[in-house]
Amino acid sequence: MKFRYDINALRAIAVLSVLFFHFGVSRFEGGFSGVDVFFVISGYLMTRIISGSLQQHTFTLTDFYGKRIKRIIPALLVLVGILTVLTFFITFPVDYRETAKNSVSSLLFISNIVYWRNSNYFAPASDTNILLHTWSLSVEWQFYLIYPIILRWLHKVVTDSKKYLLVFVGLTALLTVGSFLFTQYDATASFYLLPSRAWEMMIGGIAFYLEGRIQDRKKRIPLALIGYAIILYSILFIKKGTAWPGVLTLLPVIGTFMVLIADWNELKPVRMGIIQFFGRISYSLYLWHWPVIVFATYFGIVRNKTTLLIFVAIAIGLAYLSYRFIETLHYKQNKRILFATAAMSAIILVCMMTDANSFLFKEKSQELAAYEQLHEDEKGAMFRQDTCFIMIGSGKKYNKEHCLCLSDTVKNVLLIGDSHAAQLWGALSDNLRHRGILLSQATGSSCVPVIRKNVPGHCDDVINYVYKDYIAQHAAEIDGVIITANWVNEVNNSQALMKDLQSTLQFLKEHHLNVMLIGQNETYTMSYPYIAAWESELERPLTRKFRTPQSEQINTFLKSSLPSLYVDVFNKDSVPAVSPANVPYMFDEHHVTPYGATLLVNRVFTDPIAVRFLQEVYNHKRS
Repeated sequence: MKFRYDINALRAIAVLSVLFFHFGVSRFEGGFSGVDVFFVISGYLMTRIISGSLQQHTFTLTDFYGKRIKRIIPALLVLVGILTVLTFFITFPVDYRETAKNSVSSLLFISNIVYWRNSNYFAPASDTNILLHTWSLSVEWQFYLIYPIILRWLHKVVTDSKKYLLVFVGLTALLTVGSFLFTQYDATASFYLLPSRAWEMMIGGIAFYLEGRIQDRKKRIPLALIGYAIILYSILFIKKGTAWPGVLTLLPVIGTFMVLIADWNELKPVRMGIIQFFGRISYSLYLWHWPVIVFATYFGIVRNKTTLLIFVAIAIGLAYLSYRFIETLHYKQNKRILFATAAMSAIILVCMMTDANSFLFKEKSQELAAYEQLHEDEKGAMFRQDTCFIMIGSGKKYNKEHCLCLSDTVKNVLLIGDSHAAQLWGALSDNLRHRGILLSQATGSSCVPVIRKNVPGHCDDVINYVYKDYIAQHAAEIDGVIITANWVNEVNNSQALMKDLQSTLQFLKEHHLNVMLIGQNETYTMSYPYIAAWESELERPLTRKFRTPQSEQINTFLKSSLPSLYVDVFNKDSVPAVSPANVPYMFDEHHVTPYGATLLVNRVFTDPIAVRFLQEVYNHKRS
């Protein structure tokens, strides 16, 4: 087979788009679709290898798996080994255990399943999982295990080439539709698991079976150019947070498919040395780029143009070393590779189970670092999860009778918002109860507490229901409304947010309701307990180093836009200390603990705006 410069160029485009996306380079918001480009390429190459060998009657599973072992495992093994040693010395035992678990799951190619099982709304942030990116390798490896068996069976059962292609295309179409439907049912599982991703690789297989059918140069050239254009459009214009895999996933997949079947190697930019270089090191660059950005986050290094250039240079340097001294070596025996994998996995498991690095850190620091993991279940009870706080994709319904309470003997206030409203429920409810006020709760994960038309279903059931139905029916019995949210999620949509807020406030004004907005609290680039642990360990303040600028930006914007209603709770100069019981202010990057909620609510009711709101609640006349 001739060398496909276009495939190498596709690899370069894919890996650079993923790298720029993870490094936060502007205009690369859809860079995550580079993984889908890799999937299609992988499907094409595997189909070419397997089908070619089957037609020549030389295919054996042993040979196929053996070549995959030599190609994939050595570079991954070196990466895991180096990261395991580094994290042993610079992460607390609780995080080292997590890294160790992820290391072993990566080496066993089940990390996608592990991440799916451990993912939920309150799970520790994935941004600091140094091996998060290995999920796609696990998906590909699982595909490699099953795919040759299916192809060999199909070759035996369907001997007519036209019927074979029809069956293959039909199966791919079935998996594609199933994937899109599954995403609607369980987006996280669909993102991580092989059944929802196999169709992308099988479209690569279709590209192989259609290869060579377009001979006319006048058709191949525009086909390839359109394919590249579709891929670039996906990288530059698909928005983060888009349902994935979904209908829009067809864009990078079909774009790659078009380039593959066009088989046009003469495009000058495709053959450029720099493009071919990145194509050659693409696997190692994919392996090493993510740990670079995680370490930068871990050490609180601010991302700007200078540091991003440094990060990219480091990632490319490490990738070249991996390619030059690991990938290009000739490995004769798979047994040695498998033995090294088993030995490393065993060593990592022993270190994980014995907390081998605990002697390096203070006991108090270790307790703080472990707070989020040890108290994860407390969040659900604190937020009144699945009752008055409904999470996206949970399938739970908002309990209107339990969460919306009205009293004839005391004042009634309604709390509306997302998880940042739910986190204050307990502290707000206790504080207001002592003031003779009954608090109701209407909250949903990632639900902006404004009146909007096109919102996720759970937000429609909670937020829109409260505004459109409940308030319309019971406005005369409600004495006040408190609105709060993690407003930072709207930082790139601030003008639209303000327009929606103003129309919502006008709606509440028309119903003669007193309103108070609780402002944005600080947010951090990594889990706050971990920051507090390092403050304890190093005995120096670190919070400002890890605070995100976006939360301060949206806080300033809202405070200036709504000065009479907005209670500023943003702690700009210092963060409340860890409690005497060694409880940190926050659970994670932005959700407060019960201790933190009490501090925050106490701060709210010392604000003149809150004092005036309470007075208006007391003075409110019910009709």
